Amino acid sequence: MNKLSQQELWEKIQNFSLDDPYSSYPLSKKLAQQNNWSVSFTQQAIEEYKRFIFLCCISPIGASPSEIVDEVWHMHLTYTQNYWIDFCKNTLQQDLHHHPSKGGPEEKLKHVNWYAETLKLYEATFQSAPPASVWPPANAASSTIDEDIYDAAFLKRVVLIFSVALLIFIPAVNLYHRKGPDFLLYYSIICMAGLAITWLTQKNKEQRLQQIIFANMPQQFTVFEITRFIHGPHRSYQTALVDLLKRGIIETSGSGYRILDLPLSQEAAEKNPLLPALINGYKNGDPFSYLEGLGLADSDALKHPSFEKLQRFSQKVDYPKLIIPGIVLLAGIIRMLQGIANDKPVGFLIMMMAVFAGISLLILSMFSYTKMVKDMVEEFWERQNAAGASDNVVNNFSVLGTAAVAGFAEYAFLSSDFNYYTPQHQRWNGSDWTSVSSCGGSSGGGGCGSGCGGGGCGGCGG
Repeated sequence: MNKLSQQELWEKIQNFSLDDPYSSYPLSKKLAQQNNWSVSFTQQAIEEYKRFIFLCCISPIGASPSEIVDEVWHMHLTYTQNYWIDFCKNTLQQDLHHHPSKGGPEEKLKHVNWYAETLKLYEATFQSAPPASVWPPANAASSTIDEDIYDAAFLKRVVLIFSVALLIFIPAVNLYHRKGPDFLLYYSIICMAGLAITWLTQKNKEQRLQQIIFANMPQQFTVFEITRFIHGPHRSYQTALVDLLKRGIIETSGSGYRILDLPLSQEAAEKNPLLPALINGYKNGDPFSYLEGLGLADSDALKHPSFEKLQRFSQKVDYPKLIIPGIVLLAGIIRMLQGIANDKPVGFLIMMMAVFAGISLLILSMFSYTKMVKDMVEEFWERQNAAGASDNVVNNFSVLGTAAVAGFAEYAFLSSDFNYYTPQHQRWNGSDWTSVSSCGGSSGGGGCGSGCGGGGCGGCGG
């Protein structure tokens, strides 16, 4: 098979349809619904994905996708026939594989640089700057909060004091030469001290975290942006519907909604993420369903860079929290091994260690990064709106959900409609609430580099 020229390759990629004509649930529709993208933005993301694939094929070192492009890539991979046979084999005439990232700071730095090089290659190849809505600038893509969650001096001092006290306590009471009941008594003292110190370090972390969060809170944001951060995209979209109902732009009708009075054009100050799509694609009197509106809502209008940074910050791995519990359990493990070596019963010790580990995990779960970041922003928003009892119905709905509009006849339909469609379990994966994917990379032909360029997953070549 003759190798395609760049012009021929680009034409074949452009003409390729990612929507399998034999699929009952085409890629573009699934992509829009799962990521809460508008139809127009979904098409733009697919177009940029095609450009990324072209860069993968023509660059000797490959390319690194943005998070948006990688979402399309992950979705395309699930349509195996369309991707591997129709696209890779018959269109590209080469395979683009997806491999897991190695992770770690060095790998992250490598792919931050790789992403920046991809943006340069994009501009040189297509003679235009990549759209920021799909390809954020390299410095924005790698923007993170790098502050330490713990007061380093305090943590070192506490760990040192606890370790020294334990090293003094063990020989002082001749701990490892005590009989079983005596050892368990002294070990229970160590466990209680460990729990107290664990609580103390986590409370210190909470104070430090509160300072970091409010130092990085945006000065200006919309109700839809903060609602998405706290409660997810469905509550944010529902807040947009409540806003349009309150303004008399739509009304509830049958099993969905009907447009009453659309503005003639979108005002520059408009913040509602659903209204632009309604203005551009609908007219007064047109109906639409909950899921149709969800697919139309502009997901970019729901995201705020500062909230995105806080979200990424909340996903950091908290290793220091395990130090004190680890020391306590190590002291118990030494005794357990001693007992096993001397053929002594260790059942009660194992039970005590299990109880200690369980209580420690309970304490640590109360002070988890993700939980505290969300809780603190939510507490701030509740204070701003009198815990959902303010004069602003839209803000109250953002705080309380359907409970905020339960007493209003014009919103009576919302409770059943919203409760029916809202997912019961939502999870954040680093880029959105509803789509969960593994991080990886790709290669042209048989091998490729891996990693997370631009804060997202994957890359090709290299």
